[in-house]
Amino acid sequence: MVHVLSAYRTRSRLGAFTPQFEPIPGTTDQVKNNAGGYVYKIDDMQALDRFLILGTTGGTFYVSEKKLTIDNATKVRALIEKNGVAVVNRVLEISKAGRAPKNDPALFTLAMALSFGNQATKREVVRVLPRVARIGTHLFLFVSFCEQFRGWGRVMRDAVSNWYLVHENPE
Repeated sequence: MVHVLSAYRTRSRLGAFTPQFEPIPGTTDQVKNNAGGYVYKIDDMQALDRFLILGTTGGTFYVSEKKLTIDNATKVRALIEKNGVAVVNRVLEISKAGRAPKNDPALFTLAMALSFGNQATKREVVRVLPRVARIGTHLFLFVSFCEQFRGWGRVMRDAVSNWYLVHENPE
């Protein structure tokens, strides 16, 4: 017979464990996930990495594609407003390294940074865009993402014209 006080344990013993739908006793850094289980929290930059690498296409078993996209976009926008230059540089790093199977989340994030970032963030987007949008299709996708958030202003024209100047005269 198992004593009722053995329900609280921080260590496994003979197959006894804390079920996934309960946080591990004594931990404070676990949060409930979409499946109803508990996982360790990740910081904002780790969440950005996951979005850039995995994207949201297809959703998951527990979350629809639309909800996953909205949740990620909300987090990315908050991160851009907090430290947009770091976000843009992380996009460049992951895209340039080829860590993501698709470039779409990187282009989406750059479009958000151009639309919602401060002046320093916008300048950084103009600088890195030719290295993330490596082909014309990427540029056109970036432009369509930007048009979801903003119109064609000076910085948008600068970004597109800079892309053409860099790709016309490769280094």
